[in-house]
Amino acid sequence: MKHDSYLYKSVFILCILINNKVGDVPNFISGFGLTVCSFQQLNTRLYEVIVSSNEVRGNQTISILLPEDYSTSRPQRHYPVLYLLHGAHQNATSWITDGQVQNTTGNVSLITVMPNGDPVGFYTNWVFPEDFAPQNWQIFHMEQLVPWIDLNLRTISKKHGRAIAGLSMGGYGAIHYAELYSNYFIYAASFSGPLDLLDTNVQYKILNLTSIDGKPISAAFGDPQAPLSSNSWFTQSTITRVAELHDISIALYNGNKGYPESIYRNGFYQLRDLLILFQIPVYFDDYGDGQSIGHGCDGAHDWFCFRASFIDVLPRIMIVLEQQSF
Repeated sequence: MKHDSYLYKSVFILCILINNKVGDVPNFISGFGLTVCSFQQLNTRLYEVIVSSNEVRGNQTISILLPEDYSTSRPQRHYPVLYLLHGAHQNATSWITDGQVQNTTGNVSLITVMPNGDPVGFYTNWVFPEDFAPQNWQIFHMEQLVPWIDLNLRTISKKHGRAIAGLSMGGYGAIHYAELYSNYFIYAASFSGPLDLLDTNVQYKILNLTSIDGKPISAAFGDPQAPLSSNSWFTQSTITRVAELHDISIALYNGNKGYPESIYRNGFYQLRDLLILFQIPVYFDDYGDGQSIGHGCDGAHDWFCFRASFIDVLPRIMIVLEQQSF
């Protein structure tokens, strides 16, 4: 009987250890149209996953930052997700290397996903991809990547568990995706994004971007002078669809130094005014020369201001995002 008592105690202790075991180490698998080509753990929090999709051409990199306690938390613990989008001529690692996002999110219970969006993909399904087809970045990100992340990681897989943000081209993409997929996100933030695609100065800026691989950027939205039926400058402008943000909290940041901050400001203010008109919650920061936001920002269209904007908005995002703690 005494021996049995020791046995029962041992089994009981073993059960406790099993129930309190390490949460898990991600083992990324294919699904939702994404084929995992490879993945590697770059440090204790950072993973790099290479996937392919039939919606965009070539292999695509996804950088993923996990919370500090992801691998040691209980399997029942789920985390909110922030999708963080890069700008033109950047890639999936830009927020890691230039944005120093790993430092900023160090003590935050948040999964941060940074997908490739192409140097000039503009977070849309291209109107005339021609020889570069397919270029369906919207489908790749929103209809494949989002459910794939929920498949592979312990996420809070609903609207109140997701936010999206981005800089410049990605600042447009964040608001644009939030409008088209308003049931996906509870918070969206733009850092110096080209928000008004009907502004001729913004159109000129986009049309004159030269891709490093020769893609004609006019193919993304079409010819702005063409009939509305054959271009998407109107339908894809964030100003056009602002009412669809009715149950999402929005944050807008913009400086005033140089180009292209100066040409993005009109859309910045126009979207702000429409959000107020539609009674949509908006945090609006015209930080001018950057002194009010700090962190080396002088109001220019550069990483000092993008990092400062992200540092400022992150606590605002975390207040809104749902948290699960077990």
